[in-house]
Amino acid sequence: MMSKLRRFPYPFKCALSISSDIDNASSMESFIAVMDYFNSQNETLFGAGLELEVGNSFWFYNNSESEQLSYFDGLSENRSPLAPLIEESWKSGHIDTLHSWGNFDAGGFTRSHAEAGLAVLRKHKVKIPIWINHGIGLNHQKVGDYRNMHGDDPDHPAYHMDLTREAGCEYFWIGKTTHIIGQDADHTLSVYTKRMIQWLMKHIRYRNVIDPIYNDGNQLCESMRFRDGTQGWEFTRFINAWGRENVLDVNDLETQLSPRIINRLIKNRGFMILYTHFNEHLKMTGLPQLLIKHLDYLKRKTIEKKVFMTTTSRLLKYKEMRENLIFQKKIMNDEMEIHVSKEIETSVGVKLVKREHLQGLTFYTDSPKKTKILFDQTPVKIAVNPKDETGKQSISIPWIKLNYPR
Repeated sequence: MMSKLRRFPYPFKCALSISSDIDNASSMESFIAVMDYFNSQNETLFGAGLELEVGNSFWFYNNSESEQLSYFDGLSENRSPLAPLIEESWKSGHIDTLHSWGNFDAGGFTRSHAEAGLAVLRKHKVKIPIWINHGIGLNHQKVGDYRNMHGDDPDHPAYHMDLTREAGCEYFWIGKTTHIIGQDADHTLSVYTKRMIQWLMKHIRYRNVIDPIYNDGNQLCESMRFRDGTQGWEFTRFINAWGRENVLDVNDLETQLSPRIINRLIKNRGFMILYTHFNEHLKMTGLPQLLIKHLDYLKRKTIEKKVFMTTTSRLLKYKEMRENLIFQKKIMNDEMEIHVSKEIETSVGVKLVKREHLQGLTFYTDSPKKTKILFDQTPVKIAVNPKDETGKQSISIPWIKLNYPR
């Protein structure tokens, strides 16, 4: 009996997450309003909630000349007015990204800042899976072997990687972006052409640039060894399809999520993490009308089960499980049992598997009604699927959406 993993949860044809950095968020009120609009089914300031499962990021500190949203008030350890909402969103999974320990555009980061932030996470018993580098040169907390990135260098005063790993970070954005619509996608003409253009740009126009630009391939994530010897996944974010990086604010989001891009993502059958700052330049008077139109189109494609949409951490965990799952098939009384291991072996090391990590995994099988999945020797709830576009039948471990707390 066949048992091979489908690329996406049945019956989806691609996967998307919106990865938003907290920079220049217009206000606490706009932060709340847009998260309600993306995630809830309530009537919101911007219209009926979309229920799209969109995450967000946060800072612990702000040491810059501009007003910014952060957990602590400035460089103090006094909780800001936003702190209760951040805590609530940690626990629901809707804030899953540490956009570095803070905004240190004016410099001043020390290991003690990370220690204080980690103490808060320990207190609330939460883990933050995503790390995203922030900012200009004085943000020495950045990780990666490029200029002014010292957070993973044990010999530098800004070293914090051991604390960051304890905070839960396992997926890291160092700075690489892409214009290819869909990573780990089918080898379509669109993907091939964009990949060649990016390779030429990197090796000709940007040949003297030492900061991260593009991957030579089209992988969503690759293994990375940091300077302290630890390993993690480095992932790439999508900017746009044409090659120019704008502000990447709420106004740019309408073109990043155009129906043309969504339809190409479906055709390319890829994974995509979209890079934005959707709270930047967000006005309480309303969202751009074209953005609302495009978000409605995206919502329709999720309802049609063509676009699988979730938070960045859940998308990356799903992909990690799908690519590294260890399982054995056993035939018992003319039925097939799929026994799933409690560990995965990856290029960044061995990791433990939790039952919730299995959500969405879809196994092709010739006899779905005679196939069951066991984890830790106990049966896993499954759904039996009809044939998909390949003509194959399958079974899935149901995907459970996050419970939005508002």
